Amino acid sequence: MVKFTTQETTPIHVENTILRETKKDLSIDNAFRTFHDMGFDPVISGSMLFIKSVLAKKFKIKYHPKSTTREKAVIDALNTSLDNLSPYDIKRFMYHVLSCLEYGSSLQEMVFERVDGYQVFKGFSPIHLSTVNRFQFNRGELEKVILDPAENDGLIERVEEQQKEIDGSKLLLFSVQPSQDSPLGQSLLKGCYTAWKEKNVYREYSLIGTAKNLSGVLSVSLPSEYITKYLTEPASDEAVYVDSLLQQAEMMHAGKSSYVVVPSDVYEGGQQQFQVDTIGGDTSNDYRVNDSIERCNREIMLSLQSMLLSLGQEGGGSGSFALSESKTYLLTLFAKSIQDSIAGVFKKAIRTAFELNGITSRNIPDIEFEEIEDVDWDTFTSGWQRLLTAGGVNPGEKLEDFFREKGGAPTSANDQPRLEDIR
Repeated sequence: MVKFTTQETTPIHVENTILRETKKDLSIDNAFRTFHDMGFDPVISGSMLFIKSVLAKKFKIKYHPKSTTREKAVIDALNTSLDNLSPYDIKRFMYHVLSCLEYGSSLQEMVFERVDGYQVFKGFSPIHLSTVNRFQFNRGELEKVILDPAENDGLIERVEEQQKEIDGSKLLLFSVQPSQDSPLGQSLLKGCYTAWKEKNVYREYSLIGTAKNLSGVLSVSLPSEYITKYLTEPASDEAVYVDSLLQQAEMMHAGKSSYVVVPSDVYEGGQQQFQVDTIGGDTSNDYRVNDSIERCNREIMLSLQSMLLSLGQEGGGSGSFALSESKTYLLTLFAKSIQDSIAGVFKKAIRTAFELNGITSRNIPDIEFEEIEDVDWDTFTSGWQRLLTAGGVNPGEKLEDFFREKGGAPTSANDQPRLEDIR
């Protein structure tokens, strides 16, 4: 008995392909490599550099309102050590921390040293997430990290002694929006993956159309006898001639997919027996593809909080410059949220430093970043002018000195007339 089977084919749909690859590319085994590859996109790369430049601010530890004299002395020593970190300065440390925006989390090992009788920060060693074999958490607290040997790329050889595991008490785990389901945080790139993948599909089809020039496919007409010999008798003279002709067509027109072979035979009335029309003659497709790519770019920038980069652009921008103030305010809120998250994790480093210096107080100080945006002088003075006019505050020398300090003006003592001017 012969068993017949029916061969089934599943057509590939672009939307289904993207959804299927999303699960694969964003799985825990492939996510870090996917996020690394997404960094080659110019819009993503520019947006991430923009966000990092906004957030990569220096910071210092400020006193707790109830800090004692001993605690203030330790805080001063820690602030001094932050200005002398080794081998990376505080700016480089911030860029390492901000890799959590791309990968969802960033791992730093704390290193201390004794200086002038105090245990202070010597440096923070970054640990790339690709070298981590396993994270061990206990009730939400990082307990241990087990590492794999770092891969050498042939150019940079890592000769330092490889650690196999690191105790969680020595590590700072910075993460973006961690949860019970995702204790390692959520990468900003995860939200724009679909737009990035869709954009790559559009660009690929656009490049195919450009390379193959679908609006002008070559039509090669040959006698049916020659075509038959080419298909059935490859060694015949006719087949050799056809092969030579097709090779010339390939060289002139970018590959085998750029031509169509049809018989040149005609009926008695002179009408051609076979007719093949050109494919893709509607050149307006190019504009629709470009519009789709621009839409994907806007979605990417919206996901990465970088819509300010497209203000004022014609044909697909995100608005006029009149919207810059409100969008800048939203970006500032986002940046401050990330800074608050970083400050919360860095408290662990301060708490560890206090314990090493024999301080068991609960007065753990916070950190203070440099201002993200300078205060607009017109807005600042207008607000205070309304308060003074309404009688909400009373003018005085202290308030005047405050305004002078904010505006960078000389102090009131420098406004005293010189003796020679009086004479």
